[in-house]
Amino acid sequence: MQIPNWIHSKRVETRNFVFLFCLVLLSVLTFSVARAEQPNAPSTSTGLNTPAKDISMAGTVQQLITTHPSGAPAGVQLAVDGPQGSFTASLGPNLSREVQQSLSEGAPVQISGQMQTINGQQYLLARKLTIEGNQIIVRNDNGFLVHTSQRSRASVNNSELYRSAK
Repeated sequence: MQIPNWIHSKRVETRNFVFLFCLVLLSVLTFSVARAEQPNAPSTSTGLNTPAKDISMAGTVQQLITTHPSGAPAGVQLAVDGPQGSFTASLGPNLSREVQQSLSEGAPVQISGQMQTINGQQYLLARKLTIEGNQIIVRNDNGFLVHTSQRSRASVNNSELYRSAK
């Protein structure tokens, strides 16, 4: 009678140990993922969630940079020359091809957003872009990049195709 009780108690101890080990491992992984994501939050690192601090700059397009230079923000960069001087605007990776094509050299633009220093260079992180009277929202009021309406229309069309295929 003592041997089965001893075996049963060892199984319970092993189960408890495995459970505690998995719990500790899960908590360590959760903590490390939370710390890894923390620097990328726009509200803490860039302060783009305060539209009241936005500035507005106008000028003419000098160059549209679609390649990603080392140390620059992701997405399309726009070199602009205006009455307040030359500046580089970061427009993000979500601009439609039509908008990018309308940003030809010499086109007048107005950009509102916040100036940020990234890797020692000043960028105007665009919230709104106005080209020929058309306003394009680049970032929402919380500082997150938004997708252009062209992409959202495409996703609606795709969902209609999937519904009809069912």
